[in-house]
Amino acid sequence: MGAVSPIIMLDAIKRERARRDAEGSLMGFAQQAWGVLEPGTEYHDGWHLHAIAEHLEAVLNGEVKRLIINVPPRHSKSLLTACFFPVYAWLEDPSLRWLFATYAASLSVRDSLKCRRLITSTWFQERWGHMFKLSGDQNAKTFFENDKAGYRFATSVGAATTGHGGDIIVVDDPHNSIEAQSDAIRESTLDWWSQAMTTRFNNPKTGAAVIVMQRLHAKDLTGFLMAEDGWEHLMLPAEYEKARACKTSIGWKDPRTKEGELLWPQHFGQPELDKLKVALGSYGAAGQLQQRPSPPGGGILKTVHFQLWPAHKALPEFDQVVQSWDTAFTEATTGDPSACSVWGAAQHEGKRIAILLDYQAERMTYPVLKKRVIADWGAVYGEQERHADFVLVEKKASGQSIIQDLQAAGIPVRPYNPGRADKVTRAHMTAPILETDVIYVIESKARPGKPVSWAVPFIDTCELFPNDEHDDGVDTFTQCMIYFRDAGFIASPSVDVEEDDEEPEVKRKRNPYSR
Repeated sequence: MGAVSPIIMLDAIKRERARRDAEGSLMGFAQQAWGVLEPGTEYHDGWHLHAIAEHLEAVLNGEVKRLIINVPPRHSKSLLTACFFPVYAWLEDPSLRWLFATYAASLSVRDSLKCRRLITSTWFQERWGHMFKLSGDQNAKTFFENDKAGYRFATSVGAATTGHGGDIIVVDDPHNSIEAQSDAIRESTLDWWSQAMTTRFNNPKTGAAVIVMQRLHAKDLTGFLMAEDGWEHLMLPAEYEKARACKTSIGWKDPRTKEGELLWPQHFGQPELDKLKVALGSYGAAGQLQQRPSPPGGGILKTVHFQLWPAHKALPEFDQVVQSWDTAFTEATTGDPSACSVWGAAQHEGKRIAILLDYQAERMTYPVLKKRVIADWGAVYGEQERHADFVLVEKKASGQSIIQDLQAAGIPVRPYNPGRADKVTRAHMTAPILETDVIYVIESKARPGKPVSWAVPFIDTCELFPNDEHDDGVDTFTQCMIYFRDAGFIASPSVDVEEDDEEPEVKRKRNPYSR
């Protein structure tokens, strides 16, 4: 037998050291496996990744049975918990059975495929291929099994588990960031956890659960579970808050010392974080970045961000004008009023802006409402005597009739279908736009520094939402702003708008039904 080349020998020693390092800790394994699942993407180390890995290992070792991890979005939590974690655990015990869930089936499939791709990679097979093999007869996108009786089953929130249980249950992002603001959808997730997932431990005495998510609501799954005893809580805000510094039972504590110190500056520096704050809005940033969700009713639409258009200044030339209606058919004093807000979208001083041109809210019978909507269609705005481009009406039970009658009258009307987004959800979708200071109300000539009198009830209902008795004005506002955003008439907070010349000044003519 010939002598072994020193180069080959050195390479073999390096490979063996790397293998042992990878077996020694989850973080060591993840660092080496990173290039397999993220080829071409530079790995940025972060102490928060080590903290998450340390607590996941505590789950494997039986030190922690119930673990909640709160971490901001885009901080590699899914790759670590849903991909590297189960594969690393199989190096120690390939008989472990895993049950994974997330809010969307597509995300569950994504992570399941990544996990399987890691196992079948040349890198993994050269080092640990002898330890277990994936079963050919049970090797699907959402469910694969190995020859040691271990498996990984992936499902989504609300979906059936088809009889599968787990030794370790991992729920990664149980809530959609928008739908979590809907009481009905959020509570269905809590019911799913309580009634379905808690019964899926193969052994209730030894089974472990890991919940990894960003905070989205005071009553999200984290808030729900933290009211119970027995949950370890690893809380990692994007910016350090000394008063809320996290410590856990395994002896870990947040290593930061300076107020506002960043969680992952190598990847999310202050400029990137500030841009994300604008896109999320103050409510979203408090929850998703700082893991400190505002309580329900904590001022979703912050009216301080409504700007005043000077009374002496002519209005800009509008690119589009929309009459946005929320309809109700009753004259009862306890019933909801029908409301209409009129909005003009324009380019002004390099920004896309929207200006409230009219607002009215009144309880009306359907015949009166129909007459009012048709008459208001005759209103014009600005020196160009510009009509509204169309009437926007929510496509719901009370709006169907007015949509049909407007179509019959030849008035352009667009049905607005919010889908699963309820009133509160739509307010959260609109809040980041409002907080970029591009929404205007007109200043009163009689009361300098204050809005015109007919705009005051609109601002009041926005400020009190969702605790006000009536929220019809908010509905007209949110549905129009979402339309403007989607149609490109107002910029999303994350979109830069090029500067343009200031628009020419024009006058507005009031319509006979204006207050």
